[in-house]
Amino acid sequence: MKNWKRFLLSAAMLLLGSATASAQSAKNAVQVNGAAIVEATCGVDWDNIAGVTIHTSSQKDMVLGASLETNLYTQTLVKSKGGTSDTSTAEAELRVRVLVDGAPARPGVVVYDRRLQSLMAKFNGICTDADGDNIVEYTECQVPEELELILDTSAAHHFNFILEDVGVGNHAVTMQGCVQTATSVETGDANAGATAGKGSLTVEEVRLVRGQDVTF
Repeated sequence: MKNWKRFLLSAAMLLLGSATASAQSAKNAVQVNGAAIVEATCGVDWDNIAGVTIHTSSQKDMVLGASLETNLYTQTLVKSKGGTSDTSTAEAELRVRVLVDGAPARPGVVVYDRRLQSLMAKFNGICTDADGDNIVEYTECQVPEELELILDTSAAHHFNFILEDVGVGNHAVTMQGCVQTATSVETGDANAGATAGKGSLTVEEVRLVRGQDVTF
């Protein structure tokens, strides 16, 4: 009986210790993603990239670190003959923001990667006769010459977001992303795309120096 009482007492103390530990506030939180899918169009919607929950036992400030691989693809093709210029343009952009309980952390939306690619050419044209033989008469140069440029790049970026005076309790922190693409052509072709790769979201509970202006 005594051994059984000791066991119950030990179990109760263990449970009490576990409950106390789980109720403690966390100073830091982190989530790492192997890959992210960002398809939302900027200005229309946002896709969630990463998210963590942190508990604060008192009113604190938060520093939110958002790291992300970005991938940009742009392709431009121009066609020209008779000395007439042709221009094709492709633009790709990936934007990121961090929310705390649905409210945006400062400075708001950040452009993590952007490329504006413009290609122009002015060619005489390919000169051939009806039989496909090369000739030299300028008036017969009716087949457009073509020039194409393709860029496919990847990079890693990081930005620190800030949110002051976060209240007591559990807080949901979410990193979101969106893509913006645009193309313009005359007689050629253009394509653009932006995607996200690996990413991480870190949350640190801090107390910022009062009286210091944080201006964006």
